[in-house]
Amino acid sequence: MSLPSQPSLPLRGPARADPDAEPSHPCIRCGRPVADPSAGLCEQCNPLELAQPSATQVHGIAAFGIVAFVVVLAVVGHAAIAGVGPFTGVVLGTAPASGGLTLTLTVHNAGSRSGATTCEIVPASRPAGFVPELVQTPPIPAGGDLQFTALVTKFGSTPIQLASDCQSP
Repeated sequence: MSLPSQPSLPLRGPARADPDAEPSHPCIRCGRPVADPSAGLCEQCNPLELAQPSATQVHGIAAFGIVAFVVVLAVVGHAAIAGVGPFTGVVLGTAPASGGLTLTLTVHNAGSRSGATTCEIVPASRPAGFVPELVQTPPIPAGGDLQFTALVTKFGSTPIQLASDCQSP
């Protein structure tokens, strides 16, 4: 069984940089026809026939912009959290509650700015492989202490000794 022959497309000759040649593609700025296939701009948009940037130059500028943005973002992020913490937390007590334990916790902010943190709550015996419960603190003033209560559910409803490890930003 033979396959039906497919019509072949006419082949184009080499690209010409002849200004009198037929337009080959639209101008990237205005959409007018461009005669020179190696040019991206028409004669109206580039009347002095200045050299046009290569793709490598354009991509280099974009890459530089991305790197510069990441650097600026890092500086702003550092400035936003500088002076907050370190934090230390102490579990003052636990009490049974519906669905778990009510935890009374005191957290100290030794930093020069107010801020909140996350404390990991674990059994005081710190068993290996135990997944801690996380408790988010309210904002704590610079150099100050804050006592608050939170509900924890991973430890059941029977009061036990708990410890806390509060994270610094």
